[in-house]
Parts: sequence; structure tokens; C-alpha cells
Amino acid sequence: MPPLNSVSFYKNDGNSSILPYLTENDRQILDIGCGSGSNGRLINSIYPSSRITGVTCSQAEYEEASKVLDCCIHTDLERNDLSFAHKFDALLLCHVLEHLVDPVSVINKLLPFLKPNGKVIILLPNIASWRSRWRLARGIFEYTKSGIMDETHLHFYTYYTVCRHFLDPLPQLDKLSLSVNGSIPLGFLRHHLLNQSTRNFLDNLGCSMFPNLFGGEIILYCSVNDQQDL
Repeated sequence: MPPLNSVSFYKNDGNSSILPYLTENDRQILDIGCGSGSNGRLINSIYPSSRITGVTCSQAEYEEASKVLDCCIHTDLERNDLSFAHKFDALLLCHVLEHLVDPVSVINKLLPFLKPNGKVIILLPNIASWRSRWRLARGIFEYTKSGIMDETHLHFYTYYTVCRHFLDPLPQLDKLSLSVNGSIPLGFLRHHLLNQSTRNFLDNLGCSMFPNLFGGEIILYCSVNDQQDL
């Protein structure tokens, strides 16, 4: 995980991949690696009664997210513990676990703050997607400032390995679904000959049939089971 007071700053329109897994009943949401509060802003635009608590190790993100979220905490979860006066309906781990030294330990630290049957939504990049394979086939393996080869990524996951990495060592979690978001390489056809609905159909079909090839983003959706209290 980047050091406390890191200069990293993630700001976008929020990740819409999380929305299908949330409802208006998710009143208390904990967003780990909240960036500048973009996910919280997106959630509140759909569910205005939701209260979002964010955690970030970046001072710049903390200052921005504090203006948007109901609560924001500036800390390094791998070094420090958290304490809350209430429990959460949902835990968001949106493209943050790949940055941590020991992501399983961090999840273990957070699960006690979830309500019984609370939701855990994990989003991860897929290193085995076709874009990564194509670059490697051309002999390109270079770290970048962002994306799948972000220089701060400490772990790499695929559609077929993510459950082994997180569900096997975390018996408190029950898998509800495992899916991907992504696209197929349509080249010239994508923007010049095919309409949006056709592109979406082909992308969804490709991700459904070959998730580890066409899925750029892995979505692991879980709930906390009774072993949480053991």
C-alpha cells in the first residue's frame, strides 16, 4: 500500500460496477481506498440516504473526499487499526487490494465492522485479459502510472485465481457471484460500423463465454456468514 501521506490522487466519476450490488437498504457503506470520494458521490446520486465512510492513506485524497463523504479517515490500514461506533451494511474494496502487502489480513481486520449478512464487494483488475496478453506477446512488460500495470500494484489476479486468494483463507465469506466487466477486440468495427447495443451485446457475450480472456475487471460479490462470530 502506498505510504501514509502518499501523493497519489484518484478522481473519476465513480465505478458503476458496484451499483448492481447495492440497494436503498444499504444505509451504512464503508469504502476502503475511497480516492477522492468518487464512488461515494456516485452512490449518493442513486441512493441519497446512504451514508458513506471512506478510508484512504493519501493526504490529498483525504482532503478532497472529506468534502464529499459523510466521514473520511486518513490512515494506513496495514499499520493501524480502526474503530467505529456502528456497523456497516456493505464493504467496498474497489481496486485497492492489489496495492496491499497483505490484503487478506486487511479484510480480516474489516469484517468485524460488518452487520450479519453484510455485503463485501471486491473489484480487481484481471492480469490475464486480452490486452495484457497482447502486450506480453509483443514482448512488452513495463510498469505504468496507472492501469493494470500500475507501478504500485503488489499482486496480480485472474478470474480463475481470485477465489483461491480470498475465499479459501476467509471462511467468513460466502460467494454470491463472480463476474467480469470487459470488452472484445472489435477494432475498426467498434466505433464505425456497430451501434452501442450491438457492441454491448458482443462484449457481454464474450465476457460470459470467456471471462478470463475478455474480462478486464473482476467482480467478487460476497456476504458475511455465521462464522464471522466464531
